This record gives sequence, C-alpha cells and structure tokens, in this order.
Amino acid sequence: MGKLVFAAVLVAAWLAFRGRPKPYDITEHLADGRRTPLREGRLYSRTSGSGPDLVLLPGFAGNTQTWEFVTPALAREYRVHWLDPLGHGLSDKPANARYDGAAQAERLVEWLDAHHLSQVVLVASSAGAQSAVQLAADHPERVLGLLLVDPFLVAGRYITWSLNLGKLIPGPSATMGRLLYSQRWYVRIGQMLGRYNPWGVTEADVDRQYLPYGSPGFFEALPAMLRSVDPAEYAGAIAATRCPVLLVWGEADRTAASTQAEALAGRFRDAEIRIVEKAGHLVQEEQPEELLALARPFLERVTGSVAAA
Repeated sequence: MGKLVFAAVLVAAWLAFRGRPKPYDITEHLADGRRTPLREGRLYSRTSGSGPDLVLLPGFAGNTQTWEFVTPALAREYRVHWLDPLGHGLSDKPANARYDGAAQAERLVEWLDAHHLSQVVLVASSAGAQSAVQLAADHPERVLGLLLVDPFLVAGRYITWSLNLGKLIPGPSATMGRLLYSQRWYVRIGQMLGRYNPWGVTEADVDRQYLPYGSPGFFEALPAMLRSVDPAEYAGAIAATRCPVLLVWGEADRTAASTQAEALAGRFRDAEIRIVEKAGHLVQEEQPEELLALARPFLERVTGSVAAA
C-alpha cells in the first residue's frame, strides 16, 4: 500500500510540474514595436499616439501587454511608450545582469537618451514602481511625475517572509522559482490572487502573463530577478523623490493592505492616494475606466508645463 501511495504522489507531481511554455522566436511577436540595443541588451518598446511622453512599465516578470486596456484612450492625448525592462517581456534576459531598481533605472536613462526623450511621466505597475521611483530619485530632471498602480514598495507579512526565506536559501529558492514559474497553473493562481474576482480570470489573462516566459533566457535570468525585488530596499529613493506622485490602489490588493498604501503615500514628499473598489493588484486590467478617470487630472497637471511649451 505504501508503495502505491508513493507512486501516486510521484505521478501527481509529474502531472503538476511537467509544463513549460513553448519557446518562440521573438521577432515574430514584435508587431509595430522595436528592440533598442543598450549596453547590456535590447529593450523592447512600442509607441503610439502623440503629445507629452508617458512611459508604461509592467510588474515583476510581467510585460507591457498589461496596459492594453488603457493605452488607446491615453494615446489620444499622449505619446505612450510601452517598455519592457531588461528581463521582461520581449526584452533581452541576460542571466548575469543586475535586476534591482537602481540598475533598471540606469537602463531607463540609457533608453530615454536613445529615443531623445528629455522628460517623461512614468506609469508603473507593481514592482515596476521600484525602478520608476529610483529613476525619479536619481534623475529628477527626467521625471515629471509618477503614476504608480499598486506599487510593490510595501509588502504584507507573508510576502516579506517569503522574500526573507529566499535570501536564506538562495539555491533551493532559485530551483523552486524556475519550477513554479514554468507551470501555467501557477501563473493562473497568481492571476487569481491578483484580482478582486479570482473566478473571472480568462485564458487570455493567463496568456498575457505566461506566453512571454517562452522567450530566450527567461528561466536563466529568473533567480537574479527574484533576488532583486525586495521592496524594503527603496526607502531612500521614496524619501528622495521630489516629483508629484499618484498612488492608485485596488481595495482587494493581497500584496499589501490599503492601510500600508496610505502609510506609503505619507513617505513621499508630494503624493496622493486613490483606492479603487472592486479591484485587486491589477487595476489597469480589472478597472481600466476607473484608472483612466483618476489618471487624467493628474497627468494634465504634471504635463501642463510641457504642453504649454
């Protein structure tokens, strides 16, 4: 009997962890985007619209398709740049690169220079806010404002424990991270936890997150990315940020409570916070119209001098 149970466990484990996204040729998915060569690799971006420049950044291990529901409306008034940071989406993923916010911020400066963009508004989701805040702190002359959607600049107790455990046992954590992120069901669970209505997750929602994991180098770079995502590292950058900040927070965000979000707003010099009902960690996907309604007055205010010039 014991052998049968053991065999059943092995079969169940094999069934659960046999998945892995199919590798694909990135050039077939560039559409009207491009990859700009920088010192450490090529960054994918796609531009639409005209007007003051908005640079939209995804969250951890995400990609810029997360902004597809708000981009058409924004592009009627602004020049909108989707940008996958190094390690994300359709950008290159070198295994030995640094992926902390400071390193990503310097790559953003390099990308801005390559595209001749002097001043921008950064719109960032989740962990994308880490590089956005670091850029605003280190290069205030380049950033007109920050619109941060459920920024991963604070974390709840269980996520903090998980991050600390990863630091204590980096080898096993890296192995487990590669194993889990390769599974479509794991990505589905992440999508469910990130939403107000977990049962509303569609196959398209899962595809939006999962399919880019088949791009070359993702699983090799993932351990370095996981080691670089601790929100506790950005207290100094938050305090040093001078530009206006709008924090948009889903009331059902399970990454950090709304009370933590309100405390975070108080750590910036010039920040306001808006809580969105019936939304979790992905306001831009769950409540795009509400996000646009909150974003418009803020964007008009911080880009007013640019538009006047």
